[in-house]
Amino acid sequence: MKPRAKIGIGAFALTTGVMMPGLFFLSRNAVTASQMLLILVAVLSLVLWTVAYVALVDPRLRKVVGDAFGLTIQWRGPSKSISWTPTEKTGCITGLLIDLLGYFFIFLWLTPLIATEALVFWLRR
Repeated sequence: MKPRAKIGIGAFALTTGVMMPGLFFLSRNAVTASQMLLILVAVLSLVLWTVAYVALVDPRLRKVVGDAFGLTIQWRGPSKSISWTPTEKTGCITGLLIDLLGYFFIFLWLTPLIATEALVFWLRR
């Protein structure tokens, strides 16, 4: 099992074991049961989508973009989560394009959350 998958499983376990009970106790008598259920579903959905994105989608995107440029693209930085960085030396324009693609794909990760929120607001209207 890859380290990212272990981190994802740990994040899911911490979310369900620590954050959910904490949210429950902190929000007693402040929200209804249906609102609490909606919050829990939203949080779990975001965690599960993040785990799937980091473990399945992002590595494939890095491979496809790396193959297009003839490079190997990795996550770099102190926590290996700062930005897409090619392992080989690249020019200024190529490096800038790869960085912009990395940020675009971070926006892709946020798209389901944004779409879900837009749908909920539209349905409540």
